[in-house]
Amino acid sequence: MNRPGTSTLTVLTLLVPTLLPVPTLAQAPADGANFGVGDQALISIHDRIEIQEKLLYAYAYTYDSKDCVSWSNLFATDAVLERGAAEKLIGRDAILQFCIARQKSGVGNIKTRHNMMNIVFDQLTPRRAETRTYYILTWQKPGDQIPTIQVAGTYQDVIVKSDDGRWLFKERKNDFAAPAP
Repeated sequence: MNRPGTSTLTVLTLLVPTLLPVPTLAQAPADGANFGVGDQALISIHDRIEIQEKLLYAYAYTYDSKDCVSWSNLFATDAVLERGAAEKLIGRDAILQFCIARQKSGVGNIKTRHNMMNIVFDQLTPRRAETRTYYILTWQKPGDQIPTIQVAGTYQDVIVKSDDGRWLFKERKNDFAAPAP
C-alpha cells in the first residue's frame, strides 16, 4: 500500500485551505435585502470585476485613445478630480473641458499609456467602493523608439454605483510621484 509521505501531507495541509472559499469585503446591502453569504461573495466578485474593467481600466484606455467624452462619462455628474495639490476639477463638465484642453495643448500627438496595477479595495458595498491603484504613465513622442516614464503615482478613489448600474468615480485623487532619476 502506498501511503503519502510527510512532505506530501505537509504540502496538502498548506494547500487545501487556500482552495476553500474566503469571505470578501462585500457587506450586506443597505436596503436590508436578504442575501446569504454566498450571494454577497458573488456580488463582491462581480462588482470588483466591473469596477476594474469597466471603470479603472476604461479610464486608462479612453484617455489614452483621446476619447474625452467617454473618459468624462466615467465620472459622476458632481464628481471631483484632484490632480495633485495644484488642480481640483469639480463636475463632469469641468472634467470634460480639462481633457479636451489637455489633449489639444499638452499631449496632442503623443502616445500616452496609463499602466494601472496593484488595485486594492479598501471598501466595497453594493453601492460604494474605495480603491487605491498604482499607475505608471508613459509617453511616446513621434519619432521616439520607446516610451518614457513621465510619472508614477497612486489614484485614491471613491466610486459609486449609479441608478443605471454603472460604477462611476465620485472622487479621484492623484498622488503624483516623480520617477526615479
